[in-house]
Amino acid sequence: MKNTFSSRFGGPFPSFSEADGQPWYSSRRFIIFAVAFLVSAAITLAYSYSRPVVYRSSATLLTSAMTAIDRGSADADIQHVAIQRQILLGHELAAETLARLKASVPDEFLLQLKASDIQNLLNVEAVPDTNLVEMRAEGSDPRFLPLLINTWIEVYLDARNEEVRRLTGDTTRIVEDELKGLSEKVNAARAELETFRENHDISSTGREENEALALLKGLTESLNKANEDEVKARSNLNAIKVAISRGKAVVPDDEKGSMLELEKRLHDLREKLADFDQKFTREYLELQPDLKSIPVQIRELEIAVQDKRQHGQNVVLNDAEMAYAAAQQTAREIRAQLNEHKHQASAFTSKFAQHEALKTDLEGLEKLYREAQERLVQVSTSRKEKYPQVSVINQAYEPRNPIGPDYTRDALIAIAGSLLFGLFSVWIFEFLTQRKEEHRPIAVYGVQGYRSAAGELLEHSQAALGMAEKKKTGFLASPALRRELSSHQLRILLHASNVKGKQLIGLLLSGLTLDEAASLTPEQIDLEASLITVPGKPPRIIPMSTFLLSLFMQSNGCPAWNSEDPQTRVDLSSALVCAAVDSGLPDPEEINPEAIRHSYIAYLVRQGLRLSDLEQVTGALAPAIISSYSAYSPPLQGRPISEIELLHPALANVA
Repeated sequence: MKNTFSSRFGGPFPSFSEADGQPWYSSRRFIIFAVAFLVSAAITLAYSYSRPVVYRSSATLLTSAMTAIDRGSADADIQHVAIQRQILLGHELAAETLARLKASVPDEFLLQLKASDIQNLLNVEAVPDTNLVEMRAEGSDPRFLPLLINTWIEVYLDARNEEVRRLTGDTTRIVEDELKGLSEKVNAARAELETFRENHDISSTGREENEALALLKGLTESLNKANEDEVKARSNLNAIKVAISRGKAVVPDDEKGSMLELEKRLHDLREKLADFDQKFTREYLELQPDLKSIPVQIRELEIAVQDKRQHGQNVVLNDAEMAYAAAQQTAREIRAQLNEHKHQASAFTSKFAQHEALKTDLEGLEKLYREAQERLVQVSTSRKEKYPQVSVINQAYEPRNPIGPDYTRDALIAIAGSLLFGLFSVWIFEFLTQRKEEHRPIAVYGVQGYRSAAGELLEHSQAALGMAEKKKTGFLASPALRRELSSHQLRILLHASNVKGKQLIGLLLSGLTLDEAASLTPEQIDLEASLITVPGKPPRIIPMSTFLLSLFMQSNGCPAWNSEDPQTRVDLSSALVCAAVDSGLPDPEEINPEAIRHSYIAYLVRQGLRLSDLEQVTGALAPAIISSYSAYSPPLQGRPISEIELLHPALANVA
């Protein structure tokens, strides 16, 4: 418990019983705490209890919109309520309320008040989703508050009634003036319409009932009848000609009876002669005086029938031709009259259209006039003053209990804040007076011309080896606290390295540790198969990249260091330190073998490699280290190592 309290206040606190035997209440920290607590508590408690008691009195009003004055508003009109709220809080109402209070209640306190003071005491809140507003007044005098609110309501109601009366009078005058102007316009429009009718001979408001258009309509109907008669006469003439050409008997109707009688007599004589021809010869018939005249009679009847037909055809054809000619002449005359009258009808139509426009204008003015009359009647009979738009739901009454302040709660808050202030004062004092530890600056060495020496470089390398030893024992920091190098930074580091540094970086980016790289022997390197065998349980087979293979080929299949030399790890760390400084990368002191190897492991895990397969590439890792790399794993199912790209991009794009 003591360690936790000390850590929160910036350093180790000794016990309240000092080492020199001084009592705890005489310690420096307790004195600082006590003084800060008492001063803060005195100030805050004095302020808290010095505030006056606050009372609240309220009244409720129901306000309706300007529409439907004689009816209650069914739906909440939020905009109207907001407008009335602004009116209630206006300076004019506050000034009038103060004036009435001073006139009704002579008091020295009221004489000192101003309209702005009244406004500060008052507040108006709209009840949500209703036309109700709550009028509130807060102050230290519980008897004055209801008097203030009720006077405020009276002033507001009087102002509303006066406004209604003024609006009613103004509206009446406006409507009367508008009605007078409309009456003059209606009379002028009527006179103009009547003059136009007389000047252009418009006797009826119906378009077809006027003389010009009625005559046009009659001529049109007569022309249609004449055209129909002409077609019938032509058809009758053509039918007579066709019948004559076919040899049919065509005679007038009054001669059809005599024609039929002749044809019947001729038919009877021919049948009688045919009967005699079957019984007697013609020589015998010539010897009989009463029979020899039959052929003569037949010839005479044939001649008479032929003459009758010819005469009838001539009469009927002549009558048909005359009827057709008469029909044509009638149609031509009616058409001529119609063409002559169309110009007059067209002119009349134009004038009648103007007449209709004048009539429409008059109807519109008459409609406006009627509407103005209705509005005047409504304004005169509605008597808005009888229907106030504000109703007092609840009057204001004297409050019994104050609404604040809560002295007990505020006192507890003040004491708690004073305690925290005292502790904070102790922490500030200790923070300002404690001795700061001297931190040794981190220096990076490795190339000639930098502020270093060979011995310091060796110490830095040995420190890197110490970090490797910590990794083995599990004391290395979590991967989240290590530096991760990007592919671009690793390529810059490779370009700044010598052959030894490049081989080391290539091995670290292939999964080997610094110890495994330092102990690498030529027997473990297979240039033909491009493989590296790392001993272990079980041994690991690491494929070499093209870049790493070319580096080992430059050194004849051997690493650029002696694996049997005990200083090999120091030399490799020194080469990496030199490359980090020469590369110009920021914070070169953070670039070490563990950071490079961590960058490679993070690259594998981000591809989705199963954490259980990670040791096949990197070798044995502490369970805590493996678990910490779960933060880099994507939120998907883990992939086997066969689906993972083991070649780091930094080694794939190095020239």
